[in-house]
Amino acid sequence: IAFILQHETEIAPNFIDDINVLGPRTYYRRPDGTYETHPENEQVRKFVWVHLLDVHRILHRLKHAGTTVSAKKLRVGVPDVIVLGQFCDYNGRLPESLAVNKIRSWPPCRNVKGVRGFLG
Repeated sequence: IAFILQHETEIAPNFIDDINVLGPRTYYRRPDGTYETHPENEQVRKFVWVHLLDVHRILHRLKHAGTTVSAKKLRVGVPDVIVLGQFCDYNGRLPESLAVNKIRSWPPCRNVKGVRGFLG
């Protein structure tokens, strides 16, 4: 996957066989609070259109390389996603709340075995 998408690392960073197609870095919000739309269809926001073009290009590259994509795992146009223990959205990424809660509720380590258990 890394070779197939080597020119798409800013938009589609990958980890082994998992790919995330990132959305645009802007919502294309106008000063009056409205959003830019597609010139031929004002029902579609520019943010969505640009993202779908990126998704199409990535899927096209994968198809022509002969790879397969799991429709069961595919998520398109979602506002947030959990990837490798990170909650990711438009604003960035944070550790997943379940992981943070597990760390916060971990009992104090009393010996080396307890430290090893905590560190995994």
